[in-house]
Amino acid sequence: MRTFVLAAALIAGLLPGLAAGEATSATQVRSYAHAPAMPAVLARNPLYRTGPLPRRACSLPGVRKNDPKSAAKYLRAWLGCLDRSWRPLLKAARLPSTKPEVRFIADPGTEACGTDWQEVGVAQYCDGTIVIYFKDSLLKAPDGPVLLDIVAYQYGNHLQALSGIGKAADRLTGSGESELESEHLRRYNLQAHCLAGAFLGSVWKSLHRPTRDWRKFLDTIRGTGDDMRSTQERWHGTGRSIVYWANRGFAKPSPARCNTWTAAGTLVA
Repeated sequence: MRTFVLAAALIAGLLPGLAAGEATSATQVRSYAHAPAMPAVLARNPLYRTGPLPRRACSLPGVRKNDPKSAAKYLRAWLGCLDRSWRPLLKAARLPSTKPEVRFIADPGTEACGTDWQEVGVAQYCDGTIVIYFKDSLLKAPDGPVLLDIVAYQYGNHLQALSGIGKAADRLTGSGESELESEHLRRYNLQAHCLAGAFLGSVWKSLHRPTRDWRKFLDTIRGTGDDMRSTQERWHGTGRSIVYWANRGFAKPSPARCNTWTAAGTLVA
């Protein structure tokens, strides 16, 4: 699966100091009333039939601000929770359950995934590797739900790769320039939001965070939609669509809730 650079750039607006663009008239997109016919690997993937994620406790160590080593330890623990929760479902679906590699990058200018540090947010997924960039914005708030979701989103990309969804989506998206290709890209990215929300929903109580933190988080990601960005590409979904899919996964944590490939076009606008 090729790296979706703008998928990584989308999350730039989630952290302080990395603002999303302003809304423009270019946000008008055509949504097909019904999902186009999709390959079975997208529409009926075995991952959807594995049942809900188990409700698990995720124990995270304390983390110090502005300390890359402390942040790395914290995020490795979070990734361990992701591995333990998703591996049984991957095995039940008879899919590969390989852990993603993890790279932490602290030096500006270091290249990863074929893109420059300045062109992405704080995390990116490519070729089985989750890359986390220790930018100042991340280190100032290393324990917030936004960052945890960002990493869970990249893990969602890993699940898409393991299940064959990533490769199948890549064949459909082309350059992302046509309206239909753009819609396929939104289905791919919104699915990752839903998978991240499902994991967060499965461990939320163990994180000892109040429900209002989740509501605040939804308000934050609503502001990162295509309708709030100045770019012409419409590859991520409106703020409303992003919130819908993240909350859909969170409310009932199951990959079956995250089948964006058969959803009506209005839900992936």
